[in-house]
Amino acid sequence: MKTHRKNHSICILLIGFLLLIPFTGKTQALKIQHDLIVAKDGSGDFRYIQDAIDAIRVFLPNHITIRIKKGLYKEKVSIPSTISNITLLGEDSTIISYDDFSGKGKMETFDSYTLKVMGNDIILENLIVENTAGRVGQAVALHIEGDRCSIKRCRFLGNQDTIFASGDNSRQYFTNCYIEGTVDFIFGSATALFENCIIHSKFNGFVTAASTPAWVNYGYVFKNCKLTAAADVNKVYLGRPWRSNAKTVFINCELGRHILAEGWDNWSNKENEKSTFFAEYHNSGEGAKVDSRAKWSHQLSDNESLTYTKELIFAGNPKPALNQFWVNPSSLGITGKTDTSYSNYSAYQNTKKSHPITEIVPEKSLKTVTEQKALTYGKIGNRGLLTDVFSPVTARSKNLPAIMIVHGGGWRTGNRTQHHQLARRLAESGYVCFTPEYRLSTEALYPAAVYDLKTAVRWIRANASSFNIDTTKIAVLGFSAGGELAAFIGVTSNNPVFEGKNGHLNHSSEVQAVIDIDGIVSFVHPESGEGDDSKGISAATYWFGYSKKDNPTLWNEASSLSYVGEKTPPTLFLNSSVERMHAGREDFRKVLDQYHIYSEVHTFPDAPHSFCLFNPWFEPTVQYISAFLKKTLK
Repeated sequence: MKTHRKNHSICILLIGFLLLIPFTGKTQALKIQHDLIVAKDGSGDFRYIQDAIDAIRVFLPNHITIRIKKGLYKEKVSIPSTISNITLLGEDSTIISYDDFSGKGKMETFDSYTLKVMGNDIILENLIVENTAGRVGQAVALHIEGDRCSIKRCRFLGNQDTIFASGDNSRQYFTNCYIEGTVDFIFGSATALFENCIIHSKFNGFVTAASTPAWVNYGYVFKNCKLTAAADVNKVYLGRPWRSNAKTVFINCELGRHILAEGWDNWSNKENEKSTFFAEYHNSGEGAKVDSRAKWSHQLSDNESLTYTKELIFAGNPKPALNQFWVNPSSLGITGKTDTSYSNYSAYQNTKKSHPITEIVPEKSLKTVTEQKALTYGKIGNRGLLTDVFSPVTARSKNLPAIMIVHGGGWRTGNRTQHHQLARRLAESGYVCFTPEYRLSTEALYPAAVYDLKTAVRWIRANASSFNIDTTKIAVLGFSAGGELAAFIGVTSNNPVFEGKNGHLNHSSEVQAVIDIDGIVSFVHPESGEGDDSKGISAATYWFGYSKKDNPTLWNEASSLSYVGEKTPPTLFLNSSVERMHAGREDFRKVLDQYHIYSEVHTFPDAPHSFCLFNPWFEPTVQYISAFLKKTLK
């Protein structure tokens, strides 16, 4: 009996020991290549940011997003060079914090980072990254050496050496960021453009310390930035050269009184004055007076300033051959001619081959619906933007909800008549329906279509009394490319980046419901088939003017999944059985669920992409839309 117990105990100990041995089989190689959520409270996929990064597949074929819920993440985060194509997307109170510094043990400056980015095609958005070591010398918050990296709406907090923006051939784009520090708090060798950023000096010192390689054209460029300081700070230089070929330029920036009249420092080496390029153009503020600037610094001429565009800055002059990035977008697709390749009839002919049950929905006016054709809702120069309007004839005692219906056609073809029969049916049910045209890629690149459709929403609001519309009940509906645009309009309501500059800007572009019929919500999702140029230029590549490979940042910017959040309206997804048209849908709905926002999905089995245009799917489509809108608008 004792022997049996002893052997039993040994077996238990052996099993326990084996469980502690890391498993090194093939399953360890099954890395993640889909979007993730990090949450301190355990409600996401991971509790720690680094754990999420470590779980991702190396050399991702498609872009993914790591959404980091609000909270304080006290960890040292590193994105290695083998990880690319990811976005770290925070909430308003997502803080990554650490307190390492040079001299702490055997640590050097480049080990002191809180967040380190070595991978290419990385996007950082809405994060607070801080190094809390204090005034102890070099203590980096962000160490970034990746190429084609975009940093948006982030805050970087530290003292000396807050941001190490480096990499001899790397290009980095900072927009709408807050950066604070004391000495050399933006330093390194990258080509980096800072636009609409606040650069805050906490103590007297130096803003920049560029180490631009000799073969690089631009170095650090600051455009439309605001340089501020603590109340008692009054001796700050714009920069000094960490290496002898340093290049730093400030254009249209507001410089506070803390900027010294001399402006620039030579780092106690007069030889640097011969090789550095420090320049300014049209700056303003008390610190912008150039009368006493260092004589070896430069004031750009008007013609020289024209060379400081984003496209030229990021085209660069790399030492090794690199693919072009952020060069001028291709206008190959802008023909100025109407593309008629997609129509309801051409779609019917194609669909009938694979789905013989397909029948055309008869196109006929209804006695119960009033139709107004070719009303001008906006103008681009002399070019009028037109919409048709369908209203119920029956007089109503109260204002009616409105629906804007956006046609599909790959952002390149199709027209506003595509959904006239759907508009009639919905108008018959008590909605005022609008079917606007918008500029396609034969006429203008993204985001022109977005600008036009937001102009249409504002026009609807501005003319609400003429159409008896309740402006608190406006839905946007779209099919295919129109579905993508409808979802995008829904998630970017009143976002100034996407409003454009035309038409009733004093009115809101907000919508209260979205119906997305087989339109993707992410261009860079693993499920997305958009951007395959192997057999010819894809529709999306024509629309953006860049391939997905050349400018993944732009493709991600145009994805609704990048903006879905607590202000997104209730959303209905109606889908065919074509799986690539569902790209990003479930990730989108997960975010809606987090904010308790209502959504529905109805997928028609064995249905073609153009199902909503034809019987036997048209009638169920109308019923699903009507039922959804009764829940969300009435």
